[in-house]
Amino acid sequence: MSTLYQAALLAHAKNPYGATTLAPGVEDGEALNTGCGDEIRVAFSWTPEQCLERMTYEIYGCAVSMAAASMVARRLEGKTPSEIRTMAAAFADRIGRTGFEEEWGEFQVFNGIERYPARIHCAMLVWQAIEHALPPSKG
Repeated sequence: MSTLYQAALLAHAKNPYGATTLAPGVEDGEALNTGCGDEIRVAFSWTPEQCLERMTYEIYGCAVSMAAASMVARRLEGKTPSEIRTMAAAFADRIGRTGFEEEWGEFQVFNGIERYPARIHCAMLVWQAIEHALPPSKG
């Protein structure tokens, strides 16, 4: 990860968007990184049109996990479950491989993360919790 993007990552980690304390049992999904102990619990609020109104989460983790959760919480607002699944798959395809193009915006902070393989799991933690939190796909 370049020095340029480290500041953006740390800014999200210090002031994570959507982070809160969740009461026990209100989470829709959770994930644990067994390699380092990072953990996250996520809760979704949906609009009547079934678009994500807000994702809140409680996280105990490193700066990479926290920044990823913050960026994802902001980026997913207004998306349908199908759009969220598509974005999750696209993120997984890029992280540590092809990288993030300009249209991914601040997710470009993760370009170069392949030099730190353990951190890829940290960046993916929020997506694992989201996978458990999404309603079953219709079809």
